[in-house]
Amino acid sequence: MRFDFRFVVLLFAYSTLQLASTSVQSAGAADSIIADESSIEAAILYNIALFTEWPEFPDDEFRICVLAGDSMLAALEPVKKKQLKEHPISVIKVSSAPQVLTCQMLFVGRSEHASIENLARQIGNQPVMVVSEENGYDPKDVIIQLVKLQGRIAFKINRTEAQKKSLTVSSKLLKLAVQIY
Repeated sequence: MRFDFRFVVLLFAYSTLQLASTSVQSAGAADSIIADESSIEAAILYNIALFTEWPEFPDDEFRICVLAGDSMLAALEPVKKKQLKEHPISVIKVSSAPQVLTCQMLFVGRSEHASIENLARQIGNQPVMVVSEENGYDPKDVIIQLVKLQGRIAFKINRTEAQKKSLTVSSKLLKLAVQIY
């Protein structure tokens, strides 16, 4: 079956908007902006998972670990209602590397960037997709880096790091990246 690239972009955009529209809105204007940004990032995480192949897919559930503030956990609530390759998705707040080793995807928020190097060392070449927000650090241990460009959220892909972890990022996802290294 051959996929049309325009269809993939449309699906990606639709999923992003759908998840963003179902997010929990905070009372204050600043909190609302953060909630919207987190909702978009949550939708992007889900779509990254859809377009990535793991060497061994879990038997029970697909786990997304979160090392970030509560706004991201709240934004990922709609994702928990979805499935990935017929597996339910769970979202787990983590605080240590042993917890991360049970997950397929790790999201690291800006406030936790000091932990990335240590976590990456402990994860080693285990097939954990590490995704983080940009924060002016060396992203060598991150596979997907979310960045803000011209008022929108985009992403960079560290294909070398993905290959070390035996993760295959779809060419469709690679085409959407603003940078591949």
